[in-house]
Amino acid sequence: MESEGRKMILYFSCTGHTESAAARLQEVLRETTTQLEAGEPYSMEDIDWQVDDCRANKEQRDQLPLPSLKDHIDLSGVDTLYLGFPIWWGIPPKVIDTFLQTHVLSGTKICLFCSSGRSSINEAEEYLRTNYPDINWAKGIRYHRAMSDTELSNWANA
Repeated sequence: MESEGRKMILYFSCTGHTESAAARLQEVLRETTTQLEAGEPYSMEDIDWQVDDCRANKEQRDQLPLPSLKDHIDLSGVDTLYLGFPIWWGIPPKVIDTFLQTHVLSGTKICLFCSSGRSSINEAEEYLRTNYPDINWAKGIRYHRAMSDTELSNWANA
């Protein structure tokens, strides 16, 4: 009988909301949690969407190169990856593109979770499925604190 591969929770967070979601998911799933970090950390000024020329706005509009990663993430043996991020302008932050373009993900099921004040995960899922069609995407969720452990577990194990 084949042994089940490793599962990992990987998240990108600037303000702590997605980090909280990842921590809650870790409590429910009892899986390894790793933070995905940009090579150049984001300041609050970098992510101030009300400032038209802030770094994040420029990145999201493809006016800057993709941000680098602080570290390469070891995905050895990972067959299910729970990938979390905040929604920026309807889609994932561009650091997620960097991660997807610099890591081998064939054979890995990716389950998306996001944090957002108002946006659903639908546009982000569509963006990722369109731009990375060879990845095995599972249905994502928009995390909120009122989610029960059962809801999280059911989503994660679907």
